[in-house]
Amino acid sequence: MTIRLTFAVLALAMTLGLPAQACTVPTNADALQAEVLSHLNAQRKAHGLTPFKLSTKLDKAAQGHACDNARRKSISHDSSDGGTLKTRLRKVGYKFRAASENTGRGFGTGARAVEWWMNSPKHRDNILFPRVKEVGIGIALSDAPDNKLHWVLNFGTSK
Repeated sequence: MTIRLTFAVLALAMTLGLPAQACTVPTNADALQAEVLSHLNAQRKAHGLTPFKLSTKLDKAAQGHACDNARRKSISHDSSDGGTLKTRLRKVGYKFRAASENTGRGFGTGARAVEWWMNSPKHRDNILFPRVKEVGIGIALSDAPDNKLHWVLNFGTSK
């Protein structure tokens, strides 16, 4: 798998108050994000729910947390600085009525990630929660020798 380091991700980490370390983003991150969104929306449609719309602010929060988790080889919902989903969303300016988060590690495809989350009751509930309308999808790669993809989905409904 080819990888790229992005200055945008470094700037994002600094905005979120994370250490200014490089974040490795897979070169196919856009395709992986589109795959996840397609599978999420197929699940929502199958359950009579409206599709998710991508949110730039939720994307920013999700990517920052995916980078943080990849650096730590973690699937935590807490940031390395002790922050929570609520604090991460506030840092990116996302004012929300409802919000939730799924994290994951090691899934090779977006389809596999969504399949796993749909088989986990709490993660499934987040995907199928009718009050959330938007999603942000973050994907980062941990360093060698681990080299695993770290996934973060931030769900929300803005005020």
